[in-house]
Amino acid sequence: MKTDESSMKSLMAYDKIRELILTGKKYPGTRLVLSELETELGIGRGPIREALMRLDRSGLVRNVPYKGAIVAPLPKKKEMEYIFSIRVNLEAELAKVALKNLTEEDLKELENTHEKMQCMPQDFYSLDRHFHDILYEASNYPHLCLIVHKLVESVEAFLNLFQHDENDYKIFLEEHAFILEALKNRDSEKLQQAVADNIKSGMRRIEKAYALLMDNRG
Repeated sequence: MKTDESSMKSLMAYDKIRELILTGKKYPGTRLVLSELETELGIGRGPIREALMRLDRSGLVRNVPYKGAIVAPLPKKKEMEYIFSIRVNLEAELAKVALKNLTEEDLKELENTHEKMQCMPQDFYSLDRHFHDILYEASNYPHLCLIVHKLVESVEAFLNLFQHDENDYKIFLEEHAFILEALKNRDSEKLQQAVADNIKSGMRRIEKAYALLMDNRG
């Protein structure tokens, strides 16, 4: 019983720390101090230690000898370009396969998620992740979905570090509306194009953020 309780707390700690990193509340390079996390999360050190080890294996955290756990640095711009290039092909193909299996319930959940995104909430990118998860998981290719999750995680923290203007969100929402329209029409070709366009515009936002970062440094 105690083992089950400890495992549940470890999983809870993992989810909470992961979300803090992905939403940009824990910056790359930030030390993850056990005592501070214990107070912040309201979870004991044992489960937090286990969670940090799991996060190290996922690549979001690095356990450095004599320094402890730190939030892993973000990919370099060129690496992000490679990541997005891989994502375009992989996610478009997953969407194509998923179209055959998507249920009315799945479609309703996609519509609900898109509706929540229109309020431009703080967890905008979490909702975006959920939207794409629903779609790709319908492909019944769990191993490829795991690869997508990892690729998305590696860049999501960067997106959350920067403020995006209202026009960015407007474009983002329109792209998801195109995905929904293609799904409803069962149009495989338009669906793949809509998914690819959405991912490519994510890279454009990153390029824009990098330009702002360089301007600020100058």
